[in-house]
Amino acid sequence: MNRRRFCRNIAAVALPLSAPQLFARDEDPAGVRLPSEPIADVHVHLLGSNPANGCFLSKRFQKSFALKFSRLFVDLGSGVTPEEQDRAYVNRLMKMIAELPDSWRGVLLAMDGIYDSSGQLDLGETLFLIPNDYILSVASENEKLVPGASINPYRKDALYELERVASLGAVVVKWIPNTMGIDPSDKQIVPFYQGLNELGMVLLTHAGTEYAVGGAVDQKLGNPRLLQLPLEEGVTVIAAHCASGGGNSNGPYFRQFLQMLDDFPNLYGDISGLSLLHKSSSLRHLIRNPHYFNRLCYGSDFPLYYTPATSPFYFLGLISVSKALELQRIENDLLRDISTLMELNAPQPFFRRGFEVVEKLRTAGS
Repeated sequence: MNRRRFCRNIAAVALPLSAPQLFARDEDPAGVRLPSEPIADVHVHLLGSNPANGCFLSKRFQKSFALKFSRLFVDLGSGVTPEEQDRAYVNRLMKMIAELPDSWRGVLLAMDGIYDSSGQLDLGETLFLIPNDYILSVASENEKLVPGASINPYRKDALYELERVASLGAVVVKWIPNTMGIDPSDKQIVPFYQGLNELGMVLLTHAGTEYAVGGAVDQKLGNPRLLQLPLEEGVTVIAAHCASGGGNSNGPYFRQFLQMLDDFPNLYGDISGLSLLHKSSSLRHLIRNPHYFNRLCYGSDFPLYYTPATSPFYFLGLISVSKALELQRIENDLLRDISTLMELNAPQPFFRRGFEVVEKLRTAGS
């Protein structure tokens, strides 16, 4: 057992129950439960630091608490050089995917940077960058992975890049407005929304406050109400994390997101990150009101939330202690996440909803 997994097990299990006997993980545990439906995971992160891959980590991000904390518990890739580290991360992801059902598909996500007023990339302000070409390259290695591009609409070549990645198989565009400096309500980017519609691509955008990666430009850009413009333009929007976290005078963003579902049939959410301790109340609310799952997609948020901030034990009351023990022993992070949701009685059709919302996902790779 490596140091990261040991640290994670201590915190994720010993914190809730002070039970050190649970540190061990079983590669073939009894707790695995999978839906009979095909599984579409719309939220899988590719991380990297190798400049040869086009990746960029700012000095500010390298020194951040978020990255240092993650490295304690998440294997971001071990190796002497950035190239070896990136390859180790990809190999680990591929090994876990190999253990998933053949019907599983995951959208592998890029992350664009911040652009200045002339539309040029501003590395001085950008926290980190995972380029589209790296995503396309890694996704091509496994038919279970489908590329999800990231394009800041303020970049000078945004429309060209949108057409390019769409032609190469990208099915969504991913934003974190809070850290990318994007105002979704800015009418200046309506042509970008029109481009998404013409190409049949979905906008997967972070909603709610953002603290996982740090370095937010403006937390107010996570207000789900700002998504009204792309929704009115006809864009299919998936609000990542269901806007859990933060709020304003109109109430919590999570509650505002749920209200918006009644007004916009082209709005969906994903449940990525809702197993975090401080967001678990949102997932509990959804589980107790299962009709919301008709508008939700499955997203694992791999690997960002496989830290002590998540544990099956945070859902005691909805699952038993004995079942939480079984789930905690599952070695494969992705299998453990799916199995936990199954034990929480997440409706099985929800696991396939990504295929319905992201139509291009159905034929990706064919």
